[in-house]
Amino acid sequence: MDYFYYTYKHNHIDFSSHIYKVSTYHYNWHGETEILILLKGRIEMSCNSEVFTMEPLDSIIISPQVGHATLALEQDTTALVIHVGKDFFQQFDPNFGMYQFVVRSDEMNRHNRFFTSLRHHAAMMMLIMADGESSANRLGLEHHYLSLASDLYSEIDVVKSIHGKPVDMTVATFDKMITYIDKNYQQKIELEDIAQIGGYNVNYTSQFFKRQLGVSFLEYVLRLRLREATVRLANSTDSVAHIASDCGFADIKAFNVSFKKHFHTTPSEYRKQAKEMGRKTKLHDWKEIISTQEQDIIRILESFVPYHDDLQYKVELDKANQKLQTVKKQLKSVVEKL
Repeated sequence: MDYFYYTYKHNHIDFSSHIYKVSTYHYNWHGETEILILLKGRIEMSCNSEVFTMEPLDSIIISPQVGHATLALEQDTTALVIHVGKDFFQQFDPNFGMYQFVVRSDEMNRHNRFFTSLRHHAAMMMLIMADGESSANRLGLEHHYLSLASDLYSEIDVVKSIHGKPVDMTVATFDKMITYIDKNYQQKIELEDIAQIGGYNVNYTSQFFKRQLGVSFLEYVLRLRLREATVRLANSTDSVAHIASDCGFADIKAFNVSFKKHFHTTPSEYRKQAKEMGRKTKLHDWKEIISTQEQDIIRILESFVPYHDDLQYKVELDKANQKLQTVKKQLKSVVEKL
């Protein structure tokens, strides 16, 4: 069975892409430019110290220096993600690695030319890759990737900023703290442990977490535990009590309360809905990658395909103006005869 998970590298083109079920929570701070397009459901995005909700069709582009994490707010939330190789844009702009930017859509602009074009090219890339390997498909794939990258860079160019200080030290320190939490969240873990790893006092560490993630240290640990719990509920037959214990919750009551607060349903009901849905997925780095056989996802991608670029729009506009001028002349002739 094939899944929407691809990597592609040819000459200067370098990217990876996937479509996955958003249920996990994991803080990311990586070397690639990320493009995320929400296909179904709603997500809470923590990005650059800001927390906001993304609706279906919303998109966000995040620079390599900006930490971010997602949390699904609905059961079957699905997103398309493209990671642009960290050196790709630097081939055209040597300073690109120093830029910091976040470009995202909302109800005011999600249907403008840029975001419509972004969805079109991203969908075409996924559909072409799902269609299989061929010379024609490779050419089509690279065409849509380069069109997407060109539009993306033009949009980024307006909002980019350059860091006033090297970001590597912050990344290195924060990565150590995050790595420790990721490895130990199933056990009892205290903020004091993290402060010691980072070399900061407890108060500063607490403020640092809130500033970087948009959520507190305790909330971050809780979401990691919920992350594993949702995956295991959907992909195992373990009892709810066993899952709660394994994921680091003090007891099943604490697990049920936290789960209901974040997902607005009980763990048992979540499992039941997941089984009834029968979504075909496979796990990769804690992400549930969607099968290319899921027809509702295919239909969403295909709905992004019809798209008029600027040239076609201008041609149609010229034709409309010509017709309007013709009508005006005819009306003027009629009036003169009266």
